[in-house]
Amino acid sequence: MDRKKRIYLQYAAIFILIMVFGIINFLFKTSDIWRSKEPKYEYETISSKDLLNLMSQNEELILVDASGEEHFKNGHIKGAMNLPYANLERMEGVLKENKGKEIVIYCENGERSKKISDVLSNIGFSKIRNLDGGLNAWINSGGEVVK
Repeated sequence: MDRKKRIYLQYAAIFILIMVFGIINFLFKTSDIWRSKEPKYEYETISSKDLLNLMSQNEELILVDASGEEHFKNGHIKGAMNLPYANLERMEGVLKENKGKEIVIYCENGERSKKISDVLSNIGFSKIRNLDGGLNAWINSGGEVVK
């Protein structure tokens, strides 16, 4: 067998191995998803007005400011705890004991908190809400901010 054919055969073998490993990986990952015992939830997006109503009705409401520490120090909604978006594992650990309670997550403009809400709802948090527009919308609607 000449050198050119041997190289083509080696490339073909490598390609086939990659495809086989890819298919095996796909099958194992999808079976994990199918067998998952955790129910999947969806989060709700609420307005600043809805949050104000929720805060007056629910004393056990948990407010999570997912902004960085500096943004939190510059101003946050009264009663909010700071769990920065950069450490989702810590956030999950802190919120784990409150999995069934109503949790509202917000950030500066609402974009990061959408992603965090999606992640938390997919790992079993059933009452996640995202503040539409984040802290900026809260301030624009006349909401109180503390430092």
